[in-house]
This record gives sequence, C-alpha cells and structure tokens, in this order.
Amino acid sequence: MDLRPRESSAVFFLLVIFTLSKFSEAQSICSATFAHVIKENNAINAVVTTITAEDGVTARITSQVPEGLFSLDGYNLIAITVLDFETFVEETPHEVNVECTKVGSLSTTLPLKIIVQDVNDNPPAFAKSQYTLNVDELTKLETSVDQIKATDPDKTDVLYYRLDSPEGEFGLLTDFNPSIVVKKLLDYDKVKKITMTLYAQDTQIGSTAEVSHTASTTIEVNIVDIDNRPPWFQPCTEIEFATSKVCLNSGYEGTVKLNEQETGPLSLKPGPVVAIDGDKGRNDAIGYTFLEKTEDPTFQINIDTGSITMLKPVGNAEPIVLTVMAYQKENADQLATTTVILKVVISSNHPPKFVNPSYEGFISEDAGVDSLVLESKTSNRPLRVQATDEDFTNGYNPAIKFEVVDGTDFSITPEGFILMAKTVSPGTVNLQMRVFDTNNDESSTASLAVEVRPGVPTTTPVTTIMTSSIITTDQTTNTQLTASTSTSRPGALTTLPPSTGGLQGRAGEYSAGEMAAVGASLAVLLVLCLIGIGVMARRIKGHNADWKKLSEASIFRSSLGGGSGGPKEGMQYSNDGFQHDEDSGSVNSKLAAHLENKLESGMRRGPPQENMTRSAAPVPHTSSTSPPPDTSSLADSETIDGEKEVKPILTKERRAEEGYKAVWFKTDIDPNTKEDVVIIPDTGEADGDQEEDEDSEDEDNLRTDMDSEDDEI
Repeated sequence: MDLRPRESSAVFFLLVIFTLSKFSEAQSICSATFAHVIKENNAINAVVTTITAEDGVTARITSQVPEGLFSLDGYNLIAITVLDFETFVEETPHEVNVECTKVGSLSTTLPLKIIVQDVNDNPPAFAKSQYTLNVDELTKLETSVDQIKATDPDKTDVLYYRLDSPEGEFGLLTDFNPSIVVKKLLDYDKVKKITMTLYAQDTQIGSTAEVSHTASTTIEVNIVDIDNRPPWFQPCTEIEFATSKVCLNSGYEGTVKLNEQETGPLSLKPGPVVAIDGDKGRNDAIGYTFLEKTEDPTFQINIDTGSITMLKPVGNAEPIVLTVMAYQKENADQLATTTVILKVVISSNHPPKFVNPSYEGFISEDAGVDSLVLESKTSNRPLRVQATDEDFTNGYNPAIKFEVVDGTDFSITPEGFILMAKTVSPGTVNLQMRVFDTNNDESSTASLAVEVRPGVPTTTPVTTIMTSSIITTDQTTNTQLTASTSTSRPGALTTLPPSTGGLQGRAGEYSAGEMAAVGASLAVLLVLCLIGIGVMARRIKGHNADWKKLSEASIFRSSLGGGSGGPKEGMQYSNDGFQHDEDSGSVNSKLAAHLENKLESGMRRGPPQENMTRSAAPVPHTSSTSPPPDTSSLADSETIDGEKEVKPILTKERRAEEGYKAVWFKTDIDPNTKEDVVIIPDTGEADGDQEEDEDSEDEDNLRTDMDSEDDEI
C-alpha cells in the first residue's frame, strides 16, 4: 500500500493511542512498584514487594532472571533463597515478570526489578599472610618503602589501617592510606630484621559500630647493609660518633733477626695482618698492599691474605716501620691503613728458662688483694720464681719478663713474686707462667699451683722495705732478739722474721706474752739510746773548746809537715820546697808565707824572750784528719810518741840538734840579732806549774795572732 508520509504518520499516531488505552486499562486491574530493594542475607520467604490488584484478578510469575530466586504468595512476591550481594551484579538487577489476568478483561504483565542491598557481613582480607620488605640502612626519615592494602567484599565498606612496629621504626602515612614510611634511623649493626603487624578494619578505629571486622598480616623488614664503611683491621675498638662508626686499630708488632731471613709469614702481635669489611652485612673482598714502594724490597705482602714474608735478610739493627693498606677490591675508594713495626734483634741460642719446671705456693683466702704467695705452709717467706738464660755467662738476662698465661687470679711482679690479684675461694688454683726475652720474644713456660687456704693470713707486698736489726743480749740466757721494721703500704701486715735462737713462728701466730716481751725489749733499747744521746750531747758541749784547740793545732802541725800526715818522726825538714822562686803558687809556699806573718805578729806581741826560748814539749804524732784525744787542754795531753821526744818549733835559725823539727825560711837570720822565736804549744806532760802556765800563755798568744790574721784575710 502506497501511503503518503502524512497519511502514514496519522495511522501510527492512532495505533499508539490505541495501545496506551489498552495498557491503561490493563494497569487498572494490577499494579506494583517498578524497582524493589532487598538486603542480602535475607530470611527465606521474606516479602520483596506486594502487588495491588482488583478483585477477581489472578497473578503469576511468567519469567525471572535468574531463575529460582522469587515466588508469589498470593499477591506477595517473596524470596525463596538467601540473596548475596557479593554474587549480585549491580549493572544487571534481578528481573521478575508477573502476569495479571481477569476474566472478561485483558491480561497485563508487570516487569519488576529486584536489587540486592549490601550489608557489612564480610571481614577485610590481605592478599598474603606475610610480606617481606628489604630496606636500606640509613634510609632518610619519612621515606615510603611500600604500600600494603587489604580488600573487603563489602564494597561499600571503608577500610582503616594500623601498624604495630616494635620500636616505632616504621609507621603509616595515614590511617586510611597504608603506605609504610621510615620513622627512625636504621642501623644494620644494631637491627638486622624487624617484624611488624599490619591491621585492617572495616569500621573506623575506635567507633562503636555494632558490626566490625578486622584482618591482619605480618610484615618482615630486612635491614640491608649498605657500602658506607671502609675495611677494619682486626682487632679493633669500635667507637660511635653520631650516626657514624669507626674502628681503631693500634697496629701490629713483630721481631726479625739481624742478618737472618725468616721463612714463611712473620709472626706478629696481636695477630696476623687481617681486615674485614666495615659493612659486615656485605663482606666485600679485601686486598692488601704496602704503601711504600722500593726497588729492592725486603718484605712482601700477600694481596689476598695480608701475610708478610721476607725477601732478604735485614742488615740494619734499627726498627722497621711498614705501612699496610687494606681496600675493597670492588670499590677501592673504601680503604684503611695501619702500621707494622718490626724490631730487629740479635739471634739467641737459648731461650730463658725457669729454674724449676713447676712451683707450688700457699696463701690465705683472707690475705687480701696484692698479698704475696708464700713458699710453704709454715713459713712467711714469699714464693719467688726465677729464670736463667744460657746465653749469658752468669745466667742473668736483664731483659726477661714474667707473666701469667691463663687466669686472672694471680699476677707476677718483675722480680718474680706471685701476688693475689683478686679474692679467691679456698682450693688449688693451677696456672701456667711464661718467661720471655723482651728483645727477641723467646720464651718458655712453667706450671704454678697455688693452694688457697682458709683463715690463714699472709704478708702483703711492700713497696719499700728498709730493715734494721737491733740485737740485745741477755747476759744470763745469752738469747738474741732481732726486731725488724719495715715500711709497707697502708693496711699491710708487718711481721717479725724468725732469727736463730730468737722468737719464731708464723705471721699472725705470736702469743700475747711474746709480743709483750718484744715490746719491753724495744722500750729498754729506746731508753738506753736516749741516755746515750744525752751523754754525748753534754760531752760535746763541754769539750767544744778543747776540740777547737786540737783541731787548730792539728792544722798547724799539718802545715809544718807540708802534707796531711804532718811531720814524720826523726826527720829534719829542709827548705827544698823554697828553692824555686817561681813556685809561688804552691801550697807549701803559701803556708810558709802565712806562717812567717804569724811569726812576726807573735814576736811583736809575744811574751819576754827568756820565756819563749825554752824547748817545746814533745808533740804526739797524730794525723791531721783523725780526731784528737779527749783532753781538757793541749797542755794536759800525754806524750804519745813513745821513745823519742819531738819538739817542733818555728825558728829563724837553722838547728841540727836531734829531737827538733825546724822550719826555716829562704833568708838566713843572723843569730846575733837575737830574733824572737815562737814555740808551738807543748802537748807533753808539764815539768811544773810554772812551765804549764807559760805554755798556756804562749798558746793563747799564738791563737790570738792566728785568729787576727784569719779575720784580716
């Protein structure tokens, strides 16, 4: 049928009106809401919606997608199964078509859309139960190292997170953003692994929601050691400075023999040259080299092991200093240096050896620190170990030292005495001692067994020992008592050493009576000493003048003899010492000039000539350096010379008579001038009171002249 466009439009419009009128008529018999919502996890036969229909209208489900979810109970649309939001696709709601039919009327179909509503019925979940992270040490703070999220089937839920870090090393960016960030400075040497727990919750943390679900996972963080440290020579002392760490090594020491070449690696202390990577977690390979490069080297070092060997003997006895550098083979910028000091020594044929292969000592447990170990149970003599060296003719090597190889309970002094280093319980302590030559480190060992006895005190070491023995003799028992005094450190126990025939016993075992006897003896000795000192002081004071006189006379006589011994008996002195005028600086010439001045002074001020020309009394032959006899005056002295009587005088004339000792001068004196003569004081017995008085007067005059001359000089 060929209809025009205008006519076609009219026909279509009429059809639409007819259809709508029929639908409206159908709708009038039943109706229902187009879309319906039901919560998941519903009860069986729960009503989804109710259809409104006229009387006599029947309803039935003609189709549903998916099948088997809903049913009609009269005009109620019910769910015959439990709906689950997690299996529901929001873009395609469930569809149910319900047909309504009335007799004599048209039937109609109601298309219904069923939407399943989500409820919080599922907990959140992490993809893995454990995560592993690797984080570099010294990572900058607030740096994000990873993000770990959880999922929740309840799509409408918002998840909140919480991180449990043991020491707060890590944290989260926010509570709803699980980005893990660094909160503390990480150090591989301190912490190598950190275990944390991350929690996810579908309600806000701290909320009071009726339903809340939580999930968790474990996070292990491995701290990675980065290459930030150079090699460290071993052994070394680690020192921290802020975030850095250094390791101090004191270097190495060893010995080599002069003009001898060692075979194999050199033995060094505190051990062989070895270095490790300062970044212990990396342990990079280390290389070694000498910094000094010479054309004809004496030593070489192994690039891989650091062992040092000799290429030729050493011909110089001076110490050798080698500088060793250790570096990382993969990163040579990481390096460190140390020194190796080699002492050149002369070879030895014999090492020092202990006198005995083993020693045994005894000490009390309450003796105290620094107490001496004794050589026996019943003696207070300290135990002393000794060593000899056959390279020395007398066996004494001054360069040896002692040490305890193992154990710290006891120590050895340089003299070989054993000291208690700390408190030790009763029992036997077995030690090994070592004696070594400090010049070449040759050594030998010996064993030491120290029995620590309970409750027996022993002596303690003294820093300075000054012993003086005072012996007193009892006339009736002929028993000697020796008292020993010592200066020791504070708190040291002072004991009296045993002496033959005297008091004996171990330290700390003297009875009260023995100690009282010692005290009484010392008191008596002290009183006797004081009395002796008093008597000596009084005699010195009373005879001071006599001592002075004797001293002056001795000096005068010594000057006459030209020597310290004075004039010799039976000899007449000549003036040979005055034969040379140029010898004016000699001692004899000076003495002669001095005596001549005194003679002239004596003649001017002396007594009458007749009293001065008599012969002098004999003078004892006594050295000028020995003390004179104890006399009250020179005139009272007895003649000591014995058979021959010597009469020393000063005169200006030569005399050849026997029994005189004369001193004359270069110029002869005319005997007729009757010059005065000065007579030396008489030391013999006086012939009478008159002669004694005159001699004393002459002596006083001579002394006065000499004192005057001395004052003028």
